[in-house]
Amino acid sequence: MTLKHCIIHKIERSSANEQISRQIKEEENNTEGPIASLFEQLKRIFLGRSQKQYGHFDTELTDNPLPAWLKDHCKAGSSFHSLSKSIVDQLKIKLDSTEDGFQAHLLIAMDRVLEQDQFYIFWIRHEEAQHIANNLEVETSRFIEASKLQYAVRINIDEWQEQDSQKYMSLLTARGNKELSEAFTQLCGFSAGLDLVEDTREFLGIVDQFTENLPEEDCREYKTKLLDYCIEQDSHGAPVLIKEISSQLNEEAPQQFADFVADKQQTVKEELHTDRASLKRYIRFFGRDKNISISFSADMFGEHIQYDAQSGTLTIKQIPKSLKEQLSKAGE
Repeated sequence: MTLKHCIIHKIERSSANEQISRQIKEEENNTEGPIASLFEQLKRIFLGRSQKQYGHFDTELTDNPLPAWLKDHCKAGSSFHSLSKSIVDQLKIKLDSTEDGFQAHLLIAMDRVLEQDQFYIFWIRHEEAQHIANNLEVETSRFIEASKLQYAVRINIDEWQEQDSQKYMSLLTARGNKELSEAFTQLCGFSAGLDLVEDTREFLGIVDQFTENLPEEDCREYKTKLLDYCIEQDSHGAPVLIKEISSQLNEEAPQQFADFVADKQQTVKEELHTDRASLKRYIRFFGRDKNISISFSADMFGEHIQYDAQSGTLTIKQIPKSLKEQLSKAGE
């Protein structure tokens, strides 16, 4: 990883309905030292978030200057500082129509990974905490709460410039404040290019077809490997590479799974991003209401756990030891 550019600006509205103010840094931050560590921490948290969306610039959005600004910078037409200032100015325009108070430090950066440029915008939050100072008085200090990252975007510059991708942009927005989320989304000019839930549903359906004729033990092993791989890739913000997982499933026939997937897909894809929630539901069955909560591994269904749809009855033949002890005591 090479952090090429990095700068921090500040934008805030101190209380509801007041004017927005900005604090623009006059020159780029040093790309080494603590800020590089902060950038890596934010990036790791961002890539690991399951609620990211994948997409591209909305070509139908007329008020979307970010692509032109990025293109101009990449052609050495504008400085990174000028690019970053324009982004803050544009965000202010988008936030002018909101009412709530907010405060954000924007970390805007460009790094290079595996010979590809990646552009980032992070909306950094601060939290307050108390500490005891040297004079033994209790004082309040502020610290960066990177784990509560709410707004961020990454643009793969090289993939975008190739103009044949619908997933070169990944976006994270918070669910708590709709106005701020919309303003940040509009700043980025984002349009969803992938339906993660549908893509994951289709892929898991193909996995079921592939494993349905395998011996039970092999079926369980294949599904475990597939799901572990998918979840691991998603935790790093990386796609599922069909050929890669195919070779891991069967070293003697490394193309077998890949060929099967290609034959069953509606549109052939050599890689895909998955929806983590859908993967977890595939691994486990679960349900709850105010009186009962049930959760069990999917591979127990059909043998140790059976369901009668007509009567709505769930039969559990093998229960955990701790639950068995509780039930025995209750019957005494």
